[in-house]
Amino acid sequence: MTFLLYGAYGYTGRLIAQEAVERGHRPILAGRDAAQLNDMGRSLDLPVRVVSLQEESRLRSVFDEVAAVLHCAGPFVRTAPPMVRACLETGTHYLDLTGEIEVFRRMADRHEEAASAGVMLLPGIGFDVVPSDCLARHVATQVPSATTLEVALFADGDVSQGTLKTLVEQMGQGGWVRREGRLREVPPGWTSRTVDFGDRDRRVVSIPEGSVVTTGRSTDVPNVTAYLALPRAVRRVLRGSRHVQRLLAWRPLKRLLKQFVELRPDGPSTEDRRQGRTVVWASARRGTEGSVSARLHGPEAYTFTQRTAVNGIERVIDGTAPPGYQTPSTAFGADFVLDVSGAERTPVE
Repeated sequence: MTFLLYGAYGYTGRLIAQEAVERGHRPILAGRDAAQLNDMGRSLDLPVRVVSLQEESRLRSVFDEVAAVLHCAGPFVRTAPPMVRACLETGTHYLDLTGEIEVFRRMADRHEEAASAGVMLLPGIGFDVVPSDCLARHVATQVPSATTLEVALFADGDVSQGTLKTLVEQMGQGGWVRREGRLREVPPGWTSRTVDFGDRDRRVVSIPEGSVVTTGRSTDVPNVTAYLALPRAVRRVLRGSRHVQRLLAWRPLKRLLKQFVELRPDGPSTEDRRQGRTVVWASARRGTEGSVSARLHGPEAYTFTQRTAVNGIERVIDGTAPPGYQTPSTAFGADFVLDVSGAERTPVE
């Protein structure tokens, strides 16, 4: 049984392809750029399929060759819909690397349709969603009837062009939290707090991170806030952006910023990824009672994604693919994240 790796020649797609080959897999590499695909196919000795997301009949015929698709080409709010349609029509399991709130919401809305088709829809099979969702579920299960859940992330390292372009695409949007069981839109940088990440306390600011949506399925906690550790200057810019959201949403500005993104290196170097690290903190409590908290220390973010994505695909190949919309922890369990080499979960006293 094999899988299709779409967007294989992007920065993260290449990392995942290399990891898969090292583990003995032979994914089919796919995307719309024939030159890059053929070069990559030759270097890794892997089959390739040139197909655009606009060629839906061609996409379906390619999907008939595989049991699962790992989608790596964002921004996923634009690229996921045709992929999901083709997966549902061909009975192909779908996994992607998104962290975009709107994508999670759309996938959740298609749960019944996917379940009827026997297809698993699993968005967010990389960093930051795998560790945040799995750790959130881990602490929530230790607090019966928990009412509040908080998740905070720290990542030490650079980002790829694809990640930056997705962030540009999201400019002009507000933040999201879960309140009383419902998603609520809030201004950028709506709230902040201090979190002990093990080495030291860091100031974190609320962000629209995927666990705000995924915990609505993986836990019963009605109030969820996600945070990211950011330098003080960036926190100020984020809070100030609420006053210019209409400008930030202006399409010509986004196109210009994406052009600037393409002038920078494609992503962290091998040495940067070796030295980088991530820490995720999660805490659950019931009312004003004491909380249960834990930390997850892991490798650099792209290395984390490289490993979790292949781990997820291997679970599907082995026959673990519950139908319908899933989160990492509902599909594979809260301990799934511990399968990542270099990941360690510790309780916080």
